[in-house]
Amino acid sequence: MNLTDRFVASARSASRVVYFDTKTRGLALRVTPAGAKTWSFVYRVDRRPKWLTLGSYPAIPLATARTLALDKRHLIDVDHCDPAEVERASRGIPSEESEAPPVFTFGDLAKVYETFAKGRKKSWRDDLGKTKKYLLPRWGTMPLRDITRAHVHELLDGLVGEGMTVGVNRVQAVISRLFTVALDRSLIDAHPAVRMIKRFKEHPSDRVLTDGELRELCAGLDAHPGHASDALRLRLLLGQRGAEVIGMRWDEIDFGNKTWELPGARTKNGRPHIVPLPPTAMALLKRVRAAVADDEPRVFPGLTPWTDEQRALSSIHKGTYEWKDLRRTVSTRLASLGFSEDVIGRTLNHARYTVTSRHYIKHSYLAETRKALETWDAVLADIIAGRKASRSRIVHFRR
Repeated sequence: MNLTDRFVASARSASRVVYFDTKTRGLALRVTPAGAKTWSFVYRVDRRPKWLTLGSYPAIPLATARTLALDKRHLIDVDHCDPAEVERASRGIPSEESEAPPVFTFGDLAKVYETFAKGRKKSWRDDLGKTKKYLLPRWGTMPLRDITRAHVHELLDGLVGEGMTVGVNRVQAVISRLFTVALDRSLIDAHPAVRMIKRFKEHPSDRVLTDGELRELCAGLDAHPGHASDALRLRLLLGQRGAEVIGMRWDEIDFGNKTWELPGARTKNGRPHIVPLPPTAMALLKRVRAAVADDEPRVFPGLTPWTDEQRALSSIHKGTYEWKDLRRTVSTRLASLGFSEDVIGRTLNHARYTVTSRHYIKHSYLAETRKALETWDAVLADIIAGRKASRSRIVHFRR
């Protein structure tokens, strides 16, 4: 048929079907039930049909596909060359008659991405964790150029079928980053996950834990002792980010000054951050220090955001909130205790955007942030014990 842009965009089929373009000899559009659309150039060599893949739609529109097909036809009719052999030679690949070259697989791309992401992306370990768990078991040995948009949809739909929800969006983002690196390095001709619609719409959370939920949380952590429980308790006491707490190192802890000094390389905004340690946090760290080997650099060795131990603790809240809501709970509670937004922001190490705050105010705010976290520590102890907070622990607004 005479293919048109409108037809190509709306083409759907319950089975695998091929449409040959009457306007451009040899151009074919292959459509699969999954919705993948691939351009091919079909010609004959020694009376045998050969299919040469030109790329996928919509990365390659109809007009471009026709131009590519005409170029291949010119090679056959004018230059008397086999288009497939010309393309192989342009890539430095031996002809089909010679020994087949090694195939670059998705597993090879994962190694390239690991080297690329180190030092560029702070959450590169999280990307690699998702790659090893969800992508390599399915695509590890597949030739990279053979992975199509249909394969990506099939994998993500499978994860949804297994019960994954918003996490599917995170896996999709990792896939997109991997193939962006591959495209940048000319390892593929078209990005199979570009502009792919997310399966779940995400809404910013505004969840703050109630007194009852805080008591249930602490009781649940007491019932499941371990590194994961201790890390979550510190997140509740200090209001710091999960990855920063999980990656805490002993050389960052100053027991004498009761502080935790985070280097800029481990913070989200790249700025060093000093966190004062209230009494409960100090007692927890001293207990962990006594149980961990002296030559162990990490406070919570082996703990990662995706470990089974960390995920198992989700049974405490049964999905009614998320662990990242602990940080919002701390900041909201500090505001209710009368602390200013500036002190709360300094406590949580939020990025500062004004010229004055970024470049001219060099005050450490250590005394103010210590007062905030020690007040929250005392109030949290009252909540857990089920007693009303003492009036002396309330910071009143100035008249």
